[in-house]
Amino acid sequence: MTAISGSHHRADGQKRPHLRELDWLMLATVALCCLGLVMAVSVRGADAKVGPIDAMKQHGTKLFAALAAFLLAALTPMRVVCKVAFPAFLAATFCCLLPLFISSDVNGAHRWIKIGSFQFQPIEPARFFMILAVAWILARSGSGVATFLRGFLPAIGCAGLLAGTLICQPDHGNALIVLALASVLALVAGVRFLHFLPFAVAGLSLFAWAAFRHDYVRTRLADMSSTRPGSQVGLGLIALSSGGVTGKGLGQGWMKMSYVPEAHNDFVFAIIGEEFGYLGSLFVLAAFTTFGVVGYRLACKVRDPFLRYLVCGYALMICMQAAANLLVVSGWAPAKGIDLPFVSTGGTSLMFCLAAVGLIGNAARTDMAGEFSTVNEFAVNASGRV
Repeated sequence: MTAISGSHHRADGQKRPHLRELDWLMLATVALCCLGLVMAVSVRGADAKVGPIDAMKQHGTKLFAALAAFLLAALTPMRVVCKVAFPAFLAATFCCLLPLFISSDVNGAHRWIKIGSFQFQPIEPARFFMILAVAWILARSGSGVATFLRGFLPAIGCAGLLAGTLICQPDHGNALIVLALASVLALVAGVRFLHFLPFAVAGLSLFAWAAFRHDYVRTRLADMSSTRPGSQVGLGLIALSSGGVTGKGLGQGWMKMSYVPEAHNDFVFAIIGEEFGYLGSLFVLAAFTTFGVVGYRLACKVRDPFLRYLVCGYALMICMQAAANLLVVSGWAPAKGIDLPFVSTGGTSLMFCLAAVGLIGNAARTDMAGEFSTVNEFAVNASGRV
């Protein structure tokens, strides 16, 4: 009986291989989420209208909802994920148009959907489901992914559809990130680089024309080229540099006292630099670097095309969003309302970033266990059988 039991345990171990990369992925994610909770209490708790206890409750509620999204993404069968990818993307893209009709503008843009006291930015679910849709399209293309009609046009068409709706808001920064995400994912899948050249030139020209029609875009570009001390980026740089090596200490920073705009959200990295210094900033950079390296290693290990593109796409999404935020705070990019994943207090961003981590783990484990095959799934769908 002991020998039989041992053989069963060995068989189960072979069917469920352990991926050490997932341990490192979760370690980086948990570390960043914990830092986000600490910074929410430090920044929001300094507000006399909120206080540290309410700040912890508010961010704790967001973390709880994000954890539920993580578990849902991690436990949903990949066959279900594959089937809902494209319909969910179309629905989320349509939601990006709703703020134009049902909400008032905030700083000259319509980006929020408000339902009572609840509000969210539809770009977060739209970007999340766009990666699923592009991964589904590229995997379905099979050997024809390198061709223009079967590979390039459908994949970039999805991103172009979403980018067009974002420009209508207007939200030029997220539109550019969406196009960059889809382009990198298409190149990874094997789409020929030559297909991008004419469309990249025409698209960037049209994008620049649409962006420069707005005064605030020109102002932000001018601020980036010569940062003024009183500008948002200038104040962020002052906070970032004033921490020294070890920082002023948790809760001891003063730039969050209505000096740095959006200190709890877009510019939370500046407050981390002020209160934790160079070491705290290095910790954030190391955590996101670990996330990117682990995402790359997982993408190399996953064999199924759809699951591989899914892992690659979500790792790119989080790292690209983090890079955009850090470049803005450090003065290397024009100011743009992009959260720092896992650390900023935005609840919608936190929810879909953790859902992305859940899907990465789900895809990696499913592929290693051999429970999903893109070829078989698409063949079943084409034949009309369930």
